[in-house]
Amino acid sequence: MPTLPRYDDLPRPADDPTGLPLAWGVWGPADEVGTLNRITDATVAAAREEIRDGRRFNLNLPLDEPFGAALDGAHRRRAAPTPVMVAEEHPGRVTRDDRLDGFWLQASTQWDGLSHFADPTHGFYNHAPLASIMHGAASRNGIDKALAHGMAGRCVLADLPRHFARTGRDWGPMGGRRATAEDLVACLAAQGVALRPGDILLVRTGWLAAFRAAPGAAARHLLIQGEAGARDYSGLDGQEPMWRFLWDAGIAAVAADNPTVEAWPIFPWKPALHLAIARLGLCLGEFFDLEALAADSAATGRFTAFFTAAPLHLRGGIGSPGNALAIR
Repeated sequence: MPTLPRYDDLPRPADDPTGLPLAWGVWGPADEVGTLNRITDATVAAAREEIRDGRRFNLNLPLDEPFGAALDGAHRRRAAPTPVMVAEEHPGRVTRDDRLDGFWLQASTQWDGLSHFADPTHGFYNHAPLASIMHGAASRNGIDKALAHGMAGRCVLADLPRHFARTGRDWGPMGGRRATAEDLVACLAAQGVALRPGDILLVRTGWLAAFRAAPGAAARHLLIQGEAGARDYSGLDGQEPMWRFLWDAGIAAVAADNPTVEAWPIFPWKPALHLAIARLGLCLGEFFDLEALAADSAATGRFTAFFTAAPLHLRGGIGSPGNALAIR
């Protein structure tokens, strides 16, 4: 991989209302995968050392979770899919087929493609015009490009609830609490793990554990909608110090167990990790099931694993189910 600029050396366009950097062109004018370029043959080959016992951890929620476990209308658009089974029975041949109706690709464990979020001034990542965001072979920045590049390597888990419980920090999955870059550094140091370029950072916020522990659909609905519909998820602080930390650490992707990775709400023209999708080419994953992996990490003291994910091969897809697996 060529030497990349440090975060503070990235260009900042003049008269930009955000004052934030643009990483466009860092991996060439035709790049469509952004920070996934940190995943190289060398980083994947090195990550094979993480496979020691052959134990596998599914990181994907059922496709009907979380929205199918809450009240109708938990999201303004997205909902759980409806599976439909088709049966055929003939003499000498019995088959079953199925389809999913109302299948939103970002309604459960998901990847956000680089065509999901645009910068309001500059557009989609790496000079992709709005007209290039489409389905089909001519698309730019689709999730199929992430699949073609390959999402694999070493993952590192940051278990924030356990870390904050040890340190006496007030934390909960709602309330808009923010974990700063310094908090992440402290968490990883306490876990005895250091980041390497090309790592996939997995962040456990405790949202999924709270969602599953909620006593019913109404309580689960509240964990999606927030009080009076004001969504206020706790998560990573999306301010510029987090941009700098993730960029300079060489992180390839960040995935969390909550709906947004970062603390929510976010505000127009202000730094947010979702804005970094467009400006840095940052790969984000949401609603990842990290519970079994985190429990194993707490029991063994090991917070790394081999990670692989295969987004759907939908040309021009805006997002995709996670299809992720951790192996130890």
